[in-house]
Amino acid sequence: MAKTINGIDRVAMHYGFETIESPPIHLDSQPSFCPEEKISILKSYLSSEFPRKNNVSMIYNNQNSSANNQTGKKSPTCKNFSLDIVGVKEGIAEAIIIQTAIVALMEEGFKDISVGINSVGDKESFMLFKNELFNYYKSNVNELHPECRNLSKKNIFNLLTCNHKECQALRMNAPKSIYFLSEHSQRHLKEVLEHLESNGVTYSIDDSLISTNNYFSKIIFEIKSIDTKKNEETLLGKGGRYDELARKIMRGKDLPAVNVSVEIEKSKNKQTRLPSEKKPKFYFIQFGPKAKLRSLSLIELLRQSGLVIRQNLYIDKFSDQIEIAKQSKVPYAIILGQKEASDDTVIVKDLREASQKIVPITSLLPYLKQLR
Repeated sequence: MAKTINGIDRVAMHYGFETIESPPIHLDSQPSFCPEEKISILKSYLSSEFPRKNNVSMIYNNQNSSANNQTGKKSPTCKNFSLDIVGVKEGIAEAIIIQTAIVALMEEGFKDISVGINSVGDKESFMLFKNELFNYYKSNVNELHPECRNLSKKNIFNLLTCNHKECQALRMNAPKSIYFLSEHSQRHLKEVLEHLESNGVTYSIDDSLISTNNYFSKIIFEIKSIDTKKNEETLLGKGGRYDELARKIMRGKDLPAVNVSVEIEKSKNKQTRLPSEKKPKFYFIQFGPKAKLRSLSLIELLRQSGLVIRQNLYIDKFSDQIEIAKQSKVPYAIILGQKEASDDTVIVKDLREASQKIVPITSLLPYLKQLR
């Protein structure tokens, strides 16, 4: 029997992810964003013979789970999937994770998706922010709700999500983590936001997104669905960069890692099983900052047209990418450089005959579909 895949599988595979088996994830009332889940993923990754290209792995895990709601009763079966990129320190990792998750959610029927995002910076930035936050609340302790006046550095972040009106009022002028970012962390946040803007992702800075245990560094984000008529938000997923946790698992060795975990109620509609993914015909190559910013939107255009491609957006050098394309034995490469990004064109290169053609992006899809 031919192997079949579903819509989430196909989206993940198109964006370069490969599946990995990991222990089931149990969630309590909202998508998981806890150390235990990341430890599970990392241990599965380290103990497996998972393919690692240029010391980078893009992993996805698509499974159903059963979660308890806030009353302790079992909720309907939920669909859970997670995406991890291990080995990429640049902001393109967060961009790929967020883009893939959003497209997969859209395939499941969700609309009006937005991203709340924050940065807590590196370890030093985070500690400076934590100390300043504690001092702020300590100096204003009498203005807090009586139940919240027993301050400790361990639970100081609870005040950022407290619903007491006194705490909410005081939070307006509380220190923000992004004000304490190092230059490197500022550049990292700027890079991620540029990718989101380039791909038309609706986002806002959410100061309440904090890593309370300091396992998660730099970027933290949430993905939500907005019902504008009811003025309601539904939390669909959480994610972020967990370099510090990966370092602990690797016993002090640097291992940059980014994750998103999504949980949604399983659709009542019959789930369509799609034919197995066809062998890729194209390898997408990008080089240069402007080209990289345009890459995700072009990759999505190709996905929507049913074209099977492969790419490694985390690789910057053209020579490295063209070599991988040749080793992959795909017949064609789609090349987007700085000049092409400015001219709204791409180069389509026949790797078998070493011939190439400049094609306007507006004419790209019909041109690619007629290639043999």
